Amino acid sequence: MEYTIIEKGSFKVLGIRKVTPYGGGTWAVVKADGSNDRIREISGRFFDLGLCFGFQEDGSDDYMCAVEWEGEEVEGFESFTFPPATWLIFEAKGRISDNVLGNVWSRINQEFLPNSKYKKCMATIEKYVNWNDAEDYCNVEIQIPVEIRQL
Repeated sequence: MEYTIIEKGSFKVLGIRKVTPYGGGTWAVVKADGSNDRIREISGRFFDLGLCFGFQEDGSDDYMCAVEWEGEEVEGFESFTFPPATWLIFEAKGRISDNVLGNVWSRINQEFLPNSKYKKCMATIEKYVNWNDAEDYCNVEIQIPVEIRQL
């Protein structure tokens, strides 16, 4: 699999964090409750980051829709600060209907990571560069903070 390795300093994100059943639903919430429009008023852009903190045993997902943020805390939104880390960046680009994003994640989790020297070390990020349902096209960067696996 092709990927890029970068060293990234500490950075903060601002958004809406929810625990939802069976790994979905946070995007629907932020679009329906006005949060996506409000973050655009505050930051100048819609939510473009999806942070996955992890799945629970019952299948629920701790997930955050966010934007990178350098400002103060904002009422009604939660912030999260990533410490400096090494990041692997993969690209999922293609037809949404072909489940391109899910397929890249499957390859990362089932093929790449088990056979590499890396392991995930905190929340992962999906950066939505382009998501166009009407044209059935997406371009998503999958950003994974990693540590070197101990042998």
